[in-house]
Amino acid sequence: MNYKSFRSILCFALITLPSLVMPIDSEKKAKVGWPMLLKVPISGSFAEFRNSHLHMGCDFKTYGINGLPVLSIFDGYISHISFSDSGYGLTVLSSSPNLGLTSRHAHLHDLYGDISGLFELHHSLRLLGSEKGYSVKLKPDLFSLKKGQKIARSGDTGSGVPHLHLEISETNFHINPLTFPAYSHNDTTPPTIQSVFIDSDSGYSKRINVITEENSKPKLDTKEEIKLTGKVKLKVGGYDFMTSRNKNNVYGITLKVDNKIIYQKFLDKMSYKDAINKDLLYDTNKSSLSPPLYVYNLFNSEKTSFSFDLTSEPNGEEKKISVILSDVSGNDSILSFSLQTDHSQRKVNPNSSAREFQSSDGKLSINFSKAKIIGEGFVTIKQLSEIPPGLTSPEFPNMSAIYEIEAFDFGWKGEVRGFLKGNFPDKEDNIYVYDLNFKEWLFLNGAKSSNGISFSLNRLGYIAVMKDKTPPKINFPYLVYRNFHLPEIQNPKMLERFYAVSDRGTGTSSILVQLEGQPYPFRFDKDRGYIILEVPLSLKLFKKYYVIQIKTKDRAGNESEWFTDIISL
Repeated sequence: MNYKSFRSILCFALITLPSLVMPIDSEKKAKVGWPMLLKVPISGSFAEFRNSHLHMGCDFKTYGINGLPVLSIFDGYISHISFSDSGYGLTVLSSSPNLGLTSRHAHLHDLYGDISGLFELHHSLRLLGSEKGYSVKLKPDLFSLKKGQKIARSGDTGSGVPHLHLEISETNFHINPLTFPAYSHNDTTPPTIQSVFIDSDSGYSKRINVITEENSKPKLDTKEEIKLTGKVKLKVGGYDFMTSRNKNNVYGITLKVDNKIIYQKFLDKMSYKDAINKDLLYDTNKSSLSPPLYVYNLFNSEKTSFSFDLTSEPNGEEKKISVILSDVSGNDSILSFSLQTDHSQRKVNPNSSAREFQSSDGKLSINFSKAKIIGEGFVTIKQLSEIPPGLTSPEFPNMSAIYEIEAFDFGWKGEVRGFLKGNFPDKEDNIYVYDLNFKEWLFLNGAKSSNGISFSLNRLGYIAVMKDKTPPKINFPYLVYRNFHLPEIQNPKMLERFYAVSDRGTGTSSILVQLEGQPYPFRFDKDRGYIILEVPLSLKLFKKYYVIQIKTKDRAGNESEWFTDIISL
């Protein structure tokens, strides 16, 4: 390449590069439309915590059914289609050169719509490609789009319950769809602040609940003065109600110390790099998707791993703290409190380099050697002499001693293994963790041996081995009279029936379905806990009414009662 050509390319790059990082102007945002024919509620938010990733789009509720029309959100062309049994499922990627945007519609049922040849192309690729799916890049002039054109029908392919997943992106960034005018909604409810987590490298660690009385501001549910020293980490747990009334991720998080902004994050967009590192935004050991719980770090762990430093502050110095959670409509929830510098509170870290911790009786151990440690603190495991109030449950009679696990300036990413010594021969004996954030016993996937139980751990709280005495339950799901598919995509030769399976303990291990006393094939949707049956309507040639019976068993060996349903063909 000669100098003249190189100079031309360099000049072009210098001219065009700023346009790649400039924010989208309001005129362009106004050209982006709604992705469905109906104004359905939004049930999943941008940058929401998911157990394995951050959610880089919005979910649109389809009320548990498949087949709702899905629309193009701008003028452009279809650049890519793909299908897989997991993840995004059936997906359409579209591009708008004029806006500099791409969109992703995911979990689609099929590509039936206004785009001639797209439906047939998908079926051809399914027949010719791998059983696991396909991924095809398309030429820009093959399938052009107009805003509002029907491109597909909503479904449940990939993972999750029936819904539409939409992502909007520009170069190197995911963009929050809620920042576009077409996605604004009348929202006057501020986010809810649930709790505050205060840690320091001096050994101080507390979780304090937040209460909000009617028509009043949130406040800490404690009369105790907060006294500490050292490098302080603040975290806040909270959520925002969206149009579906789901507990979703918030839009903005702010921390002020003495009225000065120390940390602020608005989730209008997120780089591809930050989207991978969910532990920058969330405390992943405390956050959960089910039940929904979002605990936000009020510090940037890439640049600094603490919110502020009290080490050099005068003893007795008071700091005024304000934590603010905001939604995309401009509603704020503000929690204000004070803390005091007290250098006498410093504790000596007994295990500064330890990666394995044991209880005082030596029976319970937790190994962090394969995990990435966040912080410079330590973990304590304490055997309790009595069961704390509120932890007893008639469903899970306690069998072992209860251990309280606490962390001081200590978090982790990756695999953590635990081991509890003892003899637990009964199939009903299983290991559980009681999560203090949402006050519930959770089953841990453990493996028994002759001398104890090994298990994986992803959160802290109380650990105990208890008997699972609660059998699973089978019932009709909510809105059972609805079909699983809209009539346009429903098999006209089959009658659909579906039933909900729930278990409070170890989870479902086996299901038996019978039609007129004989085993009958079924599909189990583990995301919803639904048994899905298809019964041929042709059976009405023999008789009109048929009896369906279902029984299920959990991993502790508890069996449900027979559930009986009579269907009419």
